[in-house]
Amino acid sequence: MFPRAEPRKSLPRVPPDMRILVTFAVEAEFAPWRKIRKFERGSSKFEFSSSTGETPYQINVLLTGIGEVSVNAALAKTEFLTVKKPDVLVSSGFAGGLKPELTACQIIAPVKTRTLKNHANVDSEPPLRDEAVHLGALPIENLITVDRLVKTAEEKSRLAFFGEAVDMESAIVMDRFAQAGVPSIAIRVVSDVSGEDLPLDFDRCLTPQGAVKPLNLLNQIVRGPQRLPDIIRFGRQSFSAGQKLAEFIEKFVAAVPAILERSVNA
Repeated sequence: MFPRAEPRKSLPRVPPDMRILVTFAVEAEFAPWRKIRKFERGSSKFEFSSSTGETPYQINVLLTGIGEVSVNAALAKTEFLTVKKPDVLVSSGFAGGLKPELTACQIIAPVKTRTLKNHANVDSEPPLRDEAVHLGALPIENLITVDRLVKTAEEKSRLAFFGEAVDMESAIVMDRFAQAGVPSIAIRVVSDVSGEDLPLDFDRCLTPQGAVKPLNLLNQIVRGPQRLPDIIRFGRQSFSAGQKLAEFIEKFVAAVPAILERSVNA
C-alpha cells in the first residue's frame, strides 16, 4: 500500500514542453487512436510518443497491462513517475457498465475513481473533468477499480451499489501519479452494459498484456458454439467503442493546453 497523496489545489502552469500521458491497459484499446494520430514506439514495446506538430507539447502513451499487479510492474519499468513525469495523466480504455442508464459506446468521466478496499481513491481534476463533460462525456460519480474481470450481469448488479462503472486499472494508475503530484482524469468508454454477460472467459483466453491465447480461444468457441453470435456482436460493439474513445481522446488532449492556461489565468 502506498501513502495517501494530498489533493492538488490547482493545475500546474503550462510549461513550454508540456507532456500529456495517456494510459491504456492493452493494445486493442489503444489501436484505434494509433490510426488517427501518428505514434512512434518509445524505449519499450509498451511506450509510445507523438509530437503534436505545430505545438510544443508531447503526448505519451503507456500500455499498463490488465489489473493492479500489471500496472505496478509497468510503472516500475518506466520513467513516467520520475524524469519523464507528465503534466497531466489520462487513464483511459474500456469499462463495464454497472447501471442500466449507461449504454454501450458511451464515454464516461467519473468524479471519483477508487478500489473496493479503498486503498486507492482519487478524484479527477475538476477542470479536466469539466472539459470532458463539455466535450460530451457522461458525468458519473464513481468508477470502481476491481482486481478481476466482472463477467456476468449478476456480478455487475452486486457492484452497482458502489458505482456506475467498473474497470481494472484507473484507480491504481491515478493513485500512483497523484503521489507524484500529477493531476489526472479517468476517461473511459462503456464496452459492455449492466444487463449482459461477457461472451467469453477472457481470463482464460487473454494474457495480462492483452495478447490472445489462440488455442484457449478456439477451445471456448468449440465447447460453446451457441455463443458465437454473442461473440461476434461483442466484437463489433467493442470495435465501435474503441473508435468512439479514440475520437474523444483526440479532441480532449487537444483541449488540455487551453484548460491549463485558463487555470493559470483564473
